[in-house]
Amino acid sequence: MKLRGFATLARTSLCVLKENGHKLTYPCVLRRCCSSDMDLIKQAKRTAACQAIDNHVKDGQALGIGSGSTIVFAIDRLAERVQEENLNVICVPTSFQSKQLLTEKGLAVSDLERTPSLDVAIDGADEVDKDLNLIKGGGAACTQEKIVASCAKYFVVIADHRKDSKVLGEQWKKGVPIEVIPMGYVPVIRAIEKKLGGKAELRMGANKAGPVVTDNGNFILDWKFDEMKDWKNVNMEISMIPGVVETGLFIDMAQRAYFGMPDGSVTFREKLTRNGTPESDESEK
Repeated sequence: MKLRGFATLARTSLCVLKENGHKLTYPCVLRRCCSSDMDLIKQAKRTAACQAIDNHVKDGQALGIGSGSTIVFAIDRLAERVQEENLNVICVPTSFQSKQLLTEKGLAVSDLERTPSLDVAIDGADEVDKDLNLIKGGGAACTQEKIVASCAKYFVVIADHRKDSKVLGEQWKKGVPIEVIPMGYVPVIRAIEKKLGGKAELRMGANKAGPVVTDNGNFILDWKFDEMKDWKNVNMEISMIPGVVETGLFIDMAQRAYFGMPDGSVTFREKLTRNGTPESDESEK
């Protein structure tokens, strides 16, 4: 794998990518926030995001760009590369947030009507298990995120080390987000709890009166489960309930996940084919 340093503003350091149990060290630059070092979590998010952008983005691509705090760093790095290398890329955002960030950076923005086939989608996650199954939707954008990811030939996840788990629910305790039609949220809650147990709650706004409303005008439920599940079947069961728009369970969708570590290194996990080889991404350098 060809590794790239990501030039930004401040001090040179050493970044480490762990591959097949080995550490590969290369020079990179870590930004400073105000006049002090970034906190470890932000640093971890940045290093994971930069590594994914550097490994998977090339000229002429159509990209799916996700939502959330880690994606901010990915968009920053993408904008740097576009300016430095004169890349011609088109970005399909998954939310108003990512569309606004892309526009502010002067990046070309499209949608799935004009650009229905994507080369690579890059997005964050609330939790990633050992099989690259994901919980997403903490930012209430899981429906659009899943649609965009499904349109990509290769789906890459970026996160800090806190999101890396053996099983879903090991570290993420806020439940599985489920987007629902507003008029049906009570029957959906009752059906989920009857079929699957646990506790489903309507997500309320933090800085507004009333529930969180998605970009699609719907509500979000957070279903807190109490034991390990067969997530493929759970996803299907929830999706079949009338009133459910989409779940935040991304099952068998991601090909690779990058995790930024507190020491500045980046580790990754990737999906393997039946013969034990990684699923390939033709765009990877």
